[in-house]
Amino acid sequence: MCSFSFAQENTNMIKILNIEQDIVSLENRITDLIKKKPAIANIQGLRQFHILLLGFSDYNKVEIKKEDYLDYSFLYQLRQSYYHLGSNSLFAKKKKYLSTITLVTDSTGNLVATSDARLVHIAPVFDQKDIELAKMFFDKEIDFILWLETPHITRYMVGIKDNNLYALERTKEGLKIYSWDEFMKCCFDKWIVPRKQ
Repeated sequence: MCSFSFAQENTNMIKILNIEQDIVSLENRITDLIKKKPAIANIQGLRQFHILLLGFSDYNKVEIKKEDYLDYSFLYQLRQSYYHLGSNSLFAKKKKYLSTITLVTDSTGNLVATSDARLVHIAPVFDQKDIELAKMFFDKEIDFILWLETPHITRYMVGIKDNNLYALERTKEGLKIYSWDEFMKCCFDKWIVPRKQ
C-alpha cells in the first residue's frame, strides 16, 4: 500500500535523536490512517516525508549562544516531542508518536496529503510551500527538515543536506533558501526570541 521513505536516513539526526523505532511506528500509524481515506487509499507507491517538531528539553535551563548554531552543536541539545494517543478504554495504554508534519506524496512526487500521528488531511489545494517542501524531499534536494519550537519563531525551518545546514524561510511567495552562513548573518537575531527576565 505505502512504501516507507526514510528520507532522513543518510544524515545523523536520527542517530542523534535515537528515533529509529519512533519513525517506524509513526509511518505504520500514518499508513493505517491512509487506509481509511478512500481518496488516496488505493494509490500505489505513496511516500512519507517527515518534518520533525523539535525543542530543547528544558528551555529555561538552556543558554542560547550563537556559537552553538555556528558550529551545529545546538543539534545535540534538541529533543523530540510526542503526541500521546489513547483509546476510550480506561485500561488502554496511551501510545506515543513523534510530533511531525508529514508530507505524503504519490510515486511521482506530487503532494497528495499532509499528516501527523493524529490525522491525514487531504486538501482541494495544498499550500504552495508544502508542495515545494514535498518536491525537495522527493527529488532528494534535502535529507532532513526540522521545525524548532521555542525560542525559535516558526517562520524558519532548518534543512540538512549532506551534513550541511540550510535555513528555509516560509514567505508569501514560497520558500526562500539560505546557506547556513547567509542565514546566521542576516536572520539569526530575528529567529531567536529573547527570553524574558
